[in-house]
Amino acid sequence: MLHVQPLLTSRTNIRAVNVSAIAAVINMMPAQKVCSATMNKNRTLGQALEDFLPHGCAGPISEWFGQNHVILRISRSRRSKLGDFRNRGAVVPPVISINHDLNPYSFLVTMLHEMAHAEIFLKYKKRLLPHGSEWKAAYRRISLPFLTIENLDEKFIQVFGHYLNNPAASSMANQPLATLLKSFDESKDVTLITEIPEYSHFSLPDGRVFIKGPKLRKRFRCECLNNKRIYLFSPMAEINPLGDLSGNP
Repeated sequence: MLHVQPLLTSRTNIRAVNVSAIAAVINMMPAQKVCSATMNKNRTLGQALEDFLPHGCAGPISEWFGQNHVILRISRSRRSKLGDFRNRGAVVPPVISINHDLNPYSFLVTMLHEMAHAEIFLKYKKRLLPHGSEWKAAYRRISLPFLTIENLDEKFIQVFGHYLNNPAASSMANQPLATLLKSFDESKDVTLITEIPEYSHFSLPDGRVFIKGPKLRKRFRCECLNNKRIYLFSPMAEINPLGDLSGNP
């Protein structure tokens, strides 16, 4: 573990940041990267977060971490989630982790989501509904000031502002917001499950093959041909299309 004043980091070297008014701590992985990281001792948390967030957003978030005893971990890419909040007990501070490869607007929305979880935990110190009224109120209160930051994308301000009227457990559950956030990704050749016809076959990177079924409310009911189980897919799920191999019209 490397102790620095107040923070050193780079996009590839950071693993965890615990920011207080006095000092910050970075857990470096692997150990051989510590030497290269020490060359960035003059970077503050705000400067480091500028690599991940829309312009103008890093400062307020850095201030929030300076006021709250919470660890920030910039995580590897995880297919199952964009970020999370974890309480690690009475002795160790709680942890917010955010995937490192999110586009700036997805990173911001995910960060604000998890900051709201942290505030609720720090305030109540007891189990509440994860995305109940207290969390929704905290999410709105934390997020609304960011909509006044200059040079933010106008469409984002409109869509995210509307979403904050009743935020969901996942930003991906709100299709207008999920679609907009997806549009900020660096261009790459991907296919969404919404773009293929019903009964088409598709695969995932792990090799499993599915048949796309009907949409049930917000998600698509799909059968996995490898184990005959049924899975529900978000409309924003990225898939590898294989065409219609079922003989259905």
